[in-house]
Amino acid sequence: MDTFVAHPHNLDFNNGSFYKSTDNYKKANNFKDFKDFESLSHKDKLIYLLPSSIIGSYPFKKNKKLSAQNNMANFMSEIDGFIVNDVSENEFFIFDDVGFVINKGLYKTLNTSLNKLKCKIILVPDYFLNKKIDTNTITEFNNRFLFSFDDGTGASTDLDSLKQYLAMVESRYINFEPNVYSSKPIKELDGYNQNENVSIANFVQEIKEDLPSIFKFEFSMQNIFNKLNFSKIELYACILLLASSISLPYVLNAQNNKQIKTYETEIFNIFKMIDKNTKRVVTPKVQIDQLIEQIPGSSKMQPSRDESKFDNFSFMISLGEKYIDAIEIDFTSNQATLDLLKLPQIQYAVIKNTVDTFDINIIDEDIITENKEISGQIKIELNNE
Repeated sequence: MDTFVAHPHNLDFNNGSFYKSTDNYKKANNFKDFKDFESLSHKDKLIYLLPSSIIGSYPFKKNKKLSAQNNMANFMSEIDGFIVNDVSENEFFIFDDVGFVINKGLYKTLNTSLNKLKCKIILVPDYFLNKKIDTNTITEFNNRFLFSFDDGTGASTDLDSLKQYLAMVESRYINFEPNVYSSKPIKELDGYNQNENVSIANFVQEIKEDLPSIFKFEFSMQNIFNKLNFSKIELYACILLLASSISLPYVLNAQNNKQIKTYETEIFNIFKMIDKNTKRVVTPKVQIDQLIEQIPGSSKMQPSRDESKFDNFSFMISLGEKYIDAIEIDFTSNQATLDLLKLPQIQYAVIKNTVDTFDINIIDEDIITENKEISGQIKIELNNE
């Protein structure tokens, strides 16, 4: 895993300097735009130092009894008089006991560009480079002077504005005696405690995982795939899997509706063959019971002595006549063999459950089920009473 520390030279973020862990951050390298970091993998880390001149910082003590939303509202109300543009035009952040304000358009441009990279992103104000607890520091870095104050806030300025800004700071902070970190003597900073220039390696080494990064991950398919570092094959497989997971419920629902429709159609066909006056099937059990009561041999209607003993058998044939390929009848044994061809399984199940009503027994089955259709032979016996 490699770590990179980048610092832009302008507010267009299209060029700047960066340092890398492979040479212990000793050499400054130039970058033109964010495309120079596209080669970084998801294992690498990019610490992007945002110019403190474009992000305001204010001391703010959070009330732990209030929600994050209420604390944010209090912070926005508290600094409303210090920001020149409308509140809605800014992004706000609170970390520890410091609140930050940055122009929304500027922040979105930067954040969106950083989201296109695969590596882990840490976005912090550049004064964090030499931020020390309860200590004021002034650090020279990339032709900028980074001010880190003992209350956790910070700012930055260039050499031309250093004297004027320093006078403002001294009027605000009584007994302002910062530690200065610079590679060369600076006339405006004479009289302060001088130190060697800041070590980027030490800065990176002291970074904690809970460093208050203001980077926000923007949820989109492209950004997710970038962060997951998918290969093309894995990307296509993931897209296919995602599309399948979305469409599967609709496919299953359509298939289920088709099966229900087939079931209802077959049930209606059976009732239609039983009673041509049937218009629709609402309650199959009740309608079956009603039809059974009309069949000779039922409890309400007794068979006539003159009726053929094969009447019920003829009635059984009518239930599925278009599915009967051949019939062999043995009148001596009151038995018959029926060759069935592609009889719907649902219809066959209904027939088997109602044969006793017609004094018919199925004594042998030699059938196969394929695609929910029955084919083969059945042997039936008509009770002769």
